[in-house]
Order: sequence, then C-alpha cells, then structure tokens
Amino acid sequence: MKKLLCVVSLVVLICFTFACQNKAEKAELEKFRAQGELEARNIEIIKTLIAELGKKNLDIFLKLYAPDFRFYFPSNSATPLTREDEIAMGKAMFTAIPDFVYDITEIFAVKDRVVLRCVVGGTQKAEFEGIPPTGNKMTFSVISIFRIKDGLIVEEVEDADMLGFYQQLGMELKPKEVKK
Repeated sequence: MKKLLCVVSLVVLICFTFACQNKAEKAELEKFRAQGELEARNIEIIKTLIAELGKKNLDIFLKLYAPDFRFYFPSNSATPLTREDEIAMGKAMFTAIPDFVYDITEIFAVKDRVVLRCVVGGTQKAEFEGIPPTGNKMTFSVISIFRIKDGLIVEEVEDADMLGFYQQLGMELKPKEVKK
C-alpha cells in the first residue's frame, strides 16, 4: 500500500509538472501561431492589391489603403506621396502602358511588414512623363515594403529600376558638360 501511495504521489507530481510546462509552451505556441496568421493575412492583402492592379482596378487603393497612407518613392524620399498621388501615378502608367503586368517573384511578411519583389512590364503606347509613345516593350524590377495596420496598408516604401525603365523607353543617360 505504501508503494502504491508513493507511486500515485509521484505520478501526480509528474503530471502537475508537465501540465505547468505545457501551459507556458502552449501560450508561447499560441503567440507564434497568431503572429503567423497575421503575417499570412497581410500577405493576402498585398496579393489582392497586385491582382487587382493587374486588372487595372485603381479603386483597390481606396479599399486597401488607409486614408492617411504614405508612399515613399524612392525609398529615401523625404516627402511622402499620398494615396491619391499613387492613384494618379497608376492612371498615368496604365494610360501609357495599357498592357502593364505584375509578376510577383518573392513575397514574405515579418510582423506588420510585407516585402514584395516583383517584375513589371508592358509596352509604351502613349506619352509618359513627356516621353512620346515608342512602342517599346520594357520590364523592370520593383521592391516594396508595406506596413499594415488593422488590415489596411498605412505605408509603402519602394525602390524600382527606373534607370532601366527609362533606358528601355529610349532615353539616354549622358554626363553633364563640364563648364570651363
């Protein structure tokens, strides 16, 4: 009987010890799981944005971007653009390059940020920023970092190969003449 009582006490103690450890581990696991779910939702927001832009739906900016959204392009710009500025840029791009396409090459999330790398391209059919229509096909890469809060995009920081873009449209980069 004494042995049975000792065994039962030992089993209860072991179960209690494991139960306490499991609660802490479960809480930690739940925290990681919640973060993973948030990151997956944030990735889906950006994939939805890109899919809708592929359909030339500029109203998606009004749906997915916060009213106080800020766009830093290029990324070191001290003056951010607004949601309305980005809509205007999209209109100009889609008018000049009506077959504009997006190809996501990488996308991942970390906390409240989503990093997107994509290749975009199309054919210039109309004037763009003073450049007459060339009929040239072009592709260039873009890297964007989005910050998402409460399911809305509040900030985008972007860099793109604009030199390559303009060169493909026929522009040339020449050094300035040195004044003597």
